Amino acid sequence: MRSERFNILEVNLFYLVIAILLLTFGGYFQKLNIKTGLLITEYVIVLFPLLIFLKLRNKDIKKVLRLNRLRIKHAFLIIVITLFMYPVAVFFNLLMMIIIRSFSVIKPLPIPTADSFHEYIGLFFIIAISAGICEEIFFRGMLLSAYEERFGKKAIVITAFLFGIFHFNLQNLFGPVVLGLIFGYLVYLTDSIYAGIIGHITNNGLAVTLAYMIRVLSSKFNLQSGAVSENTMPNVANMIGGLIFIGIVALIMGILAYLLIKVIREDMKIDDVKNRCDERYRIDAGIYSAKERFVHYAPLIVVFLIYVFICYIQF
Repeated sequence: MRSERFNILEVNLFYLVIAILLLTFGGYFQKLNIKTGLLITEYVIVLFPLLIFLKLRNKDIKKVLRLNRLRIKHAFLIIVITLFMYPVAVFFNLLMMIIIRSFSVIKPLPIPTADSFHEYIGLFFIIAISAGICEEIFFRGMLLSAYEERFGKKAIVITAFLFGIFHFNLQNLFGPVVLGLIFGYLVYLTDSIYAGIIGHITNNGLAVTLAYMIRVLSSKFNLQSGAVSENTMPNVANMIGGLIFIGIVALIMGILAYLLIKVIREDMKIDDVKNRCDERYRIDAGIYSAKERFVHYAPLIVVFLIYVFICYIQF
């Protein structure tokens, strides 16, 4: 007989274990070879253990992961929504960088950039497709389902922050949180994990493509490219100017994305279902004592403390 509900303590412990494996074995293999290490991280550390965990817990994988059909119309809209939301994520990451710049040095994110078209295809598969599939199944699949049982729609916010923390980089915190909110809501609306996967692949694919195009243009016009040093970073005043410009673009794009999300929402006609589900979750959420709730979420506190420690040694 299949288990109907998640044990939230087990889910949080699983998140803690995966985070530790990411920082230890994942970090080790990525230092040896960044591309191979990323593949090991996504499939061996994130995806396969999750599927094994669900199987051992006798869960209905199709139901938990929302392996439901997604309308072609919605798939196209999600691609456009993600493209519109990209400046919004950049805006929030730049905001964090300005905060960091005011008291420390900004360091380049450890993301490889393609030097050739062949390498670009490989990085697109690793950073966009593999990460899009594995991370969405983890966060908007299992974690969203588990937290949705307890908190209803609030699970979107919770898993978005867990997604941001999972990157273990203060400079890259706000952007993933924003994208996690969008992907989570799209999965919630469509009841399909493919909404998150398509959005994630689009976002990461755009980042890989832009980095490759900048590298190609820099090489073609003999522009200096490479690692950013402390001396070449703009000052806070210039960064604030850039933040204002990107903020205007992000505001316009964000409004357009919201209008497209409304189209999907109207198509799904899901409001009554959500209200009934939220009422059921609110009733079930109060049956645990304060001590039990603390024990259940203690693994998340450990992950957060690890995150704080890593951010401290980074800056």
